[in-house]
Amino acid sequence: MIQVLKNLLLVCLLFLSNAAIAQSDYEMVQSFKERYSKLSGGIKSAASIDDLNNISTEIENLRRDFSEKKEILDQSLYPENFNSSFEALASSVELRRGDFTEIVGLQSEVVILKSEIDVLNKRNNELISQITVLESQRKKDAATINKLQNLVADLRATLIKRDELVLSIVDSLTPKLAGDINLMTEQDKEQITLQVQRNNVLSIVKKSLRDNSRFMELTSLKVDDIVEIKKQQQNFTTMWKKVGPKLVDVYAGKGEKTAELKEIDNLFNIWANKVKRETWESINEEFRLNNIKLQQFTNGNDFTNVIIQFISDEIKNYGVKSKEESEKVFSVFADSVWFKNISSEWMPYLIENNLLTIAQKDEIEKKISEWKSIVVPRDLTLLYVAVAAVFLIGLIIFLAMKKKKDNSTPTIVSENSN
Repeated sequence: MIQVLKNLLLVCLLFLSNAAIAQSDYEMVQSFKERYSKLSGGIKSAASIDDLNNISTEIENLRRDFSEKKEILDQSLYPENFNSSFEALASSVELRRGDFTEIVGLQSEVVILKSEIDVLNKRNNELISQITVLESQRKKDAATINKLQNLVADLRATLIKRDELVLSIVDSLTPKLAGDINLMTEQDKEQITLQVQRNNVLSIVKKSLRDNSRFMELTSLKVDDIVEIKKQQQNFTTMWKKVGPKLVDVYAGKGEKTAELKEIDNLFNIWANKVKRETWESINEEFRLNNIKLQQFTNGNDFTNVIIQFISDEIKNYGVKSKEESEKVFSVFADSVWFKNISSEWMPYLIENNLLTIAQKDEIEKKISEWKSIVVPRDLTLLYVAVAAVFLIGLIIFLAMKKKKDNSTPTIVSENSN
């Protein structure tokens, strides 16, 4: 009986011992997994290369602390094992290290770009000041006009160059903002915020947009200028749409910066509206330079109505003022402005950008044809041609008959000649 009790006690002790060992192994595995998970999260939230170096040291400490438990961990980590788990951590560290290497490179590039932008901003300000002075004198002499045109071309070139640099800086944010903002850690958001503030990105973008809008106000432009500005505007807008809304999400809750981002959106709208307005003002300038005074127009409907009204008034006043004056106005309007500049140069741009419809163009040109039929009537023109032809035929007949008469008259010989 005593022996049975001893055996039973031994079994209980062995069971308790095995349970304690199992409990110890379970706690060891949980401890490993907890430290491993913490290191894995630390890699993702690392804010610098120094942070990654510290994590690499902790990874080596984890390997050392649990190396004697490798066999147990191999069984508990299935389908991974001890070695593959540390290989995964090492791979994550290197990938994250690559991110920081790229960021450091981008930051160095941004510093260079920003210094170039500062130089261009200074040059732009100088050019704008000079153009503002010369614009008031633009009709004084050929030399002034030529200088003004050169300054405008220089300003246009520096604005394009500056915008290209600004886009490069904005583009440097794209890799960080490529994913879902909601999945970003607060550390990632703070890093983007610091990069934006350190490089003064928002102020640079606002300065660029304001200068582009100011350029539209300085002088009248040709259609080729408008086309290039429109293309530049579209490129700038496309790039900002990739970054701007996500920056708003990153800055959510930071009232001042969120308001600044909304201000940038508003500046884009102002620039777009000024491009449209400048289109119409430049067209109006084409008429003014030829002494055709039209009412102001800022859109396709206004333009059509103003042109139709001007022609209607000229038709109405035909015969009130001198015929020569009416014909001169028609010739300047139709030949020197409309068909030479508006229809051939501006019209394709207006129609392509939905600023004017083909129907509106046809309506205007139908009215011009009506005007022409009154100022230079076709039947009167044919009458002039017919009269001229009759006169010419009569003259030819007269000269022919005169010549025939001269040839048929006999020669009278004097009696004294013998």
